[in-house]
Amino acid sequence: TSDQTFSTFILVNYQKVKTIKELASLSCYSVSGFEKRFKRVFGVAASHWMKEQKANDLLREMRSGNKPLKQIMLEYGFFSASHFNNFCKTRLGYTPGRLIRNKSTR
Repeated sequence: TSDQTFSTFILVNYQKVKTIKELASLSCYSVSGFEKRFKRVFGVAASHWMKEQKANDLLREMRSGNKPLKQIMLEYGFFSASHFNNFCKTRLGYTPGRLIRNKSTR
């Protein structure tokens, strides 16, 4: 179905962009049209979903142990350690260091 095609497109491409506007453009939608379709298909606001995906991807990356924390921080668009720490505390419940040390959190 077209909703399945849309959701597959989102899942394949969301990591390639930083904003909803970029994702809407990549999918050939206006921002408002994209947000309406996204909400209908995924059941949540696009911005909320993107933040959750970023948090989950970030956690997976930190726990893999393949990259230094500073490199991960920069790759995910955090240019300040305090912003990165705040994001982790708000979205994941703990500081980055604690998330890495305690693999059973979240």
